[in-house]
This record gives sequence, C-alpha cells and structure tokens, in this order.
Amino acid sequence: LVLTGLVVRPMILSLNSLFEEYPKIDRGFAGLILLAILPSMGKLFNAIRFALRNNISLAIEIANTSSVQVSLVQIPTLTLISAVLNLYKEKTIFTLIFSELDLFAVILSVLILSYIIFDGKSNYFQ
Repeated sequence: LVLTGLVVRPMILSLNSLFEEYPKIDRGFAGLILLAILPSMGKLFNAIRFALRNNISLAIEIANTSSVQVSLVQIPTLTLISAVLNLYKEKTIFTLIFSELDLFAVILSVLILSYIIFDGKSNYFQ
C-alpha cells in the first residue's frame, strides 16, 4: 500500500502537466479510470504473463479473484463510506441499486466463467 502511494504521487503530478497540454482530457476520466487501474497493474501483468506461458488456468484464477475482491470488499466499503460521509444528503448516497443491463452483464459473466472453469481444465479454445 505504501509502495502504491509512492507511485501514485508522481503519476498525479505528471497528469497535471498532461491536463495543461491537452485540456480536452476529462479529469474525471483520469481519476476514475487511470488511477483506479494502477493498484491492480501487478495482478494484470502477472495474469498476462501466465497466459503467455500457457498457464491459462492461473491467469483465469487471477482475474476471478480480482473481480471477487471488487465485489465483496471494495463496493460494500464504498457504499458504507458514502453513507457515512453523506449522512444528511439523501441524493448523493452511493447505493447498490443497479440497472437491468448491469445485472444482465453480471449474470452473463458469472455463467460464462462457470462454464469455462467447470471442468477444472482450460485452454485457448475455451
């Protein structure tokens, strides 16, 4: 966590110069997408490396545990923090109410992942 903090600070400073040079880049995009990817880059690079070395099952397991971590730890934590910080503002509370398209995408991804890892073997053709 400390190492991630040491890496994020220079990245934020370099993003400020990027915003000055290219004013069309949205700061929200950088905060939500670019900075959110940084803590999980190690897992992402390891998953790609294992997949390139024909260890697809380990690459799938890394991706699976990363998504489980997001769904079981990060989203409920964000919900609780939002509820505490916005205790008296009802319209700004982050809730776990998702649209039908989001629910369909989650259910479909669970079904596809279950089909892929059901037999305990994986290859590039699955």
